[in-house]
Amino acid sequence: MGGGLLQLVAYGAQDVYLTGNPQITFFKVVYRRHTNFAIEAIQQTFNGTVGYGQTVTCQISRNGDLINRVYLQVELPKITNIPTLTTGARYVNYIGLRLIKSVLIEIGGQQIDKHYSDWLYIWNELSLPRGKRYGYDTMVGADKDITSFNNTTLYIPLEFWFCRNVGLALPLIALQYHEVKIKIDFESKANCLIDLKAATGTVSASEAYTTSTVGDVANITDMSLWVDYIFLDTDERRRFAQLSHEYLIEQLQFTGTETLNGGSTNRVKLNFNHPCKELVWVAKPNNYSRKACWYNYTDTDIVDLTSALVAEVVPAASKTQYITEYASSNYMAGFDFVSGNASATTIGAASPFADAILQLNGNDRFSVRDGAYFSFVQPYQHHTNIPNNPGINVYSFALKPEDHQPSGTLNMSRIDTATLMVTTKTITTSLTGTPALAYDGINIYAVNYNVLRILSGMGGLAYSN
Repeated sequence: MGGGLLQLVAYGAQDVYLTGNPQITFFKVVYRRHTNFAIEAIQQTFNGTVGYGQTVTCQISRNGDLINRVYLQVELPKITNIPTLTTGARYVNYIGLRLIKSVLIEIGGQQIDKHYSDWLYIWNELSLPRGKRYGYDTMVGADKDITSFNNTTLYIPLEFWFCRNVGLALPLIALQYHEVKIKIDFESKANCLIDLKAATGTVSASEAYTTSTVGDVANITDMSLWVDYIFLDTDERRRFAQLSHEYLIEQLQFTGTETLNGGSTNRVKLNFNHPCKELVWVAKPNNYSRKACWYNYTDTDIVDLTSALVAEVVPAASKTQYITEYASSNYMAGFDFVSGNASATTIGAASPFADAILQLNGNDRFSVRDGAYFSFVQPYQHHTNIPNNPGINVYSFALKPEDHQPSGTLNMSRIDTATLMVTTKTITTSLTGTPALAYDGINIYAVNYNVLRILSGMGGLAYSN
């Protein structure tokens, strides 16, 4: 008897739980037919003047039946008349995300959801598959040297509920009496650029961009939205237009930057509503790398990996120190410097929070946990990625917060007092270990569920704030 047949006849009572009364076979594919449809990306234009510091509105035209993915396309001009490769004006890292101070969507004049620059970065750190990281970084201009020295086209994906799940595509065909608008508040020019100075010793200095910074930086004048329109066949189109709809959607809540003091315990009151699936918080250090690396949420001044790395960071040949290894994360790096007498100094970034605890109506939601639990363990349990940026902190009430299917929430509307208590470390610079400047504050975000109702040609939220 052959080995395969031997395995087949080795059948006992326990196998009944696995193969008794079978319901599927692996050897005959089964598929389901779908409705006829087509998707086309159509360019939308803004009402108003696009550019640094401007607020513009795009009224979504009724070119199709539903809308799904939305991208902001930006033609980024190169910076000219830069004196050297290591000095002068530069775009900040992740210039595409930094450009968007905030973006919101309105239906019939009611704000449905609003996202922020930091959130776009944080969400993709948590949820973007590793295989898409390089492409995404290229799309949004993660490397300031690439975007500064070349004319660059950026594509910034928006992350509203209907953009991330085609099953939640927004039915324009059912909103006959309400217009859909996307409003973008663009960041100021000074906050999108830095003034890179010559290296001093082993570290470069970046300062705030001013009109006297060397280098010609043209204004951004070419921006547009690209929207994926879904076209339905006649029968399904008629059903979407005539029937009422209820969509379980996700919203982002952010009540503004709160005060954060270094080296102490901070109590931050959470003013959130609705069933929330997770909390995310980051510190905003007020140090030099804040200018070049806006998304540095760590406890360390981090030198960014760019083409000017060698000129800016590697010590001169006459010195006895040299870099032995480095770890790169989204153009942020930590270094090991080894001196001639074999002593070593490790420069690594970590969460600025020593520990944290959440209190609900005066009761501890969980025991005090160290900062690494929220920047490593929680993302490991609940997200696609553990962020390369260790300053991103997460606490999830859901098993799978990235999925649309609810898997656990905390109804913040039923909580009288919610407080996040965080103990911060004292910020130190990466090379000297001396105290750096204070924190700008702490940003705390909550992702919640709500219901979007569409009926009689109009749409609105079932539950307001």
